[in-house]
Amino acid sequence: MNFSLNIIVLWLKNGKIRKLEFKPNKVNLITGGSHTGKSAILEIVDYCFFSSKSRISESMINENVLWYGLNISVNDKNYTIARESLSEGKVSDNYYFSSSGEIPLVVASNNSENAIKSILETEFKIDRDAKFPTNYGSNHIKAGTKISLRYFLMFNTISGNIIENDEGVFFDKQNDIRYKEALPRIFDLALGVETVENILKGEKKAELENQLAKLIRKNNTITSKASDFNQEHVEILQKAKEYNLVRDDAKADEVIVELNKAIQVFENEPTINSEKEKLESSFYSLQRKIRNLKVFSSEYNKYKTSIKNLDDSLKPIEFLREKDSEIIKTSIFEQIVTSFTQDLNKIRKSYSYNTPIDRQVNDNVKDLEKELEIVKSKLDQLPKEIRSFESEREKYFFLGQMKSKLEIFSTDSKSVLTSFDEEIGALQGEIEQLIVENTEEKRELTIKLAEEIISEYIKESEKALANYSIYQPVFDYKNKSLLLRKPKTSYIENVGSSSNHMFLHLFFSLAMHEVIFQNQSQFVAPFLIIDQPSRPYYGTNGKRKTENPESDDYKIKKAFELLDRFIDVRKNNGGNFQIIVLEHIPIETVSNLKNIHIVEEFFDGNALIPKSYLE
Repeated sequence: MNFSLNIIVLWLKNGKIRKLEFKPNKVNLITGGSHTGKSAILEIVDYCFFSSKSRISESMINENVLWYGLNISVNDKNYTIARESLSEGKVSDNYYFSSSGEIPLVVASNNSENAIKSILETEFKIDRDAKFPTNYGSNHIKAGTKISLRYFLMFNTISGNIIENDEGVFFDKQNDIRYKEALPRIFDLALGVETVENILKGEKKAELENQLAKLIRKNNTITSKASDFNQEHVEILQKAKEYNLVRDDAKADEVIVELNKAIQVFENEPTINSEKEKLESSFYSLQRKIRNLKVFSSEYNKYKTSIKNLDDSLKPIEFLREKDSEIIKTSIFEQIVTSFTQDLNKIRKSYSYNTPIDRQVNDNVKDLEKELEIVKSKLDQLPKEIRSFESEREKYFFLGQMKSKLEIFSTDSKSVLTSFDEEIGALQGEIEQLIVENTEEKRELTIKLAEEIISEYIKESEKALANYSIYQPVFDYKNKSLLLRKPKTSYIENVGSSSNHMFLHLFFSLAMHEVIFQNQSQFVAPFLIIDQPSRPYYGTNGKRKTENPESDDYKIKKAFELLDRFIDVRKNNGGNFQIIVLEHIPIETVSNLKNIHIVEEFFDGNALIPKSYLE
């Protein structure tokens, strides 16, 4: 993309307008003394680009300003963005925007932050699809929210707090938890390792793969249960045959039919048992009655037999009667014989005829036997009891288990499996159509590219780095920082000296922008604002910090030569880049560099807001 900051505009409360003009494809240098407002320039740019808080100094600057503004060129379009000054340290929601780049004499709010941000984000290719994926969420960044333009601005500044940082921090705003959490989440997008389209495809693919995994788990569960049941089904059928519930020669489909019949008998068994119990009770009762009557009849016959035997024992009386003339009689003979004769007649009479009792008993027995035959016939019609089970409980348990298993087996499990198979096939087809680029390889190549670029920077600046000039750069991707490795070792050097830290930060930021350019990323604007890279040598007041000025001048000049050459390389490669440096150094140090543009020198009353503007 093309981008340049053309003008910084301050509309002062006294009606005057202060402008600082910058050139594209140049190292724009503002140098001057301390307390002249140089560092505020970085804060003003950040404020106009929708910052939710600001550290613009109230004294001398904000107290004299009504509006802050930027005139910028983006992709051959010219825009002016202005924002009303802070009120009691609070940022303003009032914005001015011109799509033609007009800088009015008097500013009035005419647009909203969201509307202006939307226009710029469109230029930066940050559309509504540029969202944090579901697996990119954090405590302070909600997954699915749109990625803000401001997160990419972290690549565009090296503040004074960063330039000498020796804690491995290479990006501004890392003390703000939102930006700290956003950095690793937008880093691949910024460098062109990843694209929004690829992230969306990856997110969609991950969602589909998650659905697929759930379906496969369900399918496996059903398949496993079906397999287990099939085995159990075979065992149940085998057992059913063993217990003679089905025929031994029954085929598989016949077995199921016969088992269902057995189960129906089982389900109706409470009624059958009740009827059977009644019939059996009646059967046994009739048997008892018949048996009792037959016993009675038998005993009665025995009685009659005993009487007959008694008759035999009295037969001598008849003999005596026949021999009556021959017997010598006593006085009581006639009396005794007569008595015995009478008894004998009675006995003969008692057993010589069937009594009503005989007939009644016989009739009753016949009736009961007929009734017994009827009951027996009914019992024969009822199912025979399976005697091979050890107990009724075992029988009921087996049949109950068999019923539940057959119900499961009879459900259309095949159609369920087929349904899942169809869904699985559809998902697999959809996943195959989503071609997601594997960015891991590109990430590794990008890391190597950055390290190669930094190696060249180290060679260009070798004398300024002293003994570190032969060290190898290590791009710590995880921590987004630059380390130095001692040659032919795996040892990471603990780099000392604020001068070396300054060079490492320059190397890192320039390498990131070169990678962004080569990968054609649209999210990061090709500009860089650097606040006082000479701090290690000149401090914050413009005075040298060491007793070796030649060495210090040489190092700071090498730093600017690095920036100058970066502009050359970018232009030669058909790109554009703008650097703005806020400094203390005398312009003679860098005046011979062809890509240096001296914006202004803040000396002798000149400043961000010159004294003459306040008179």
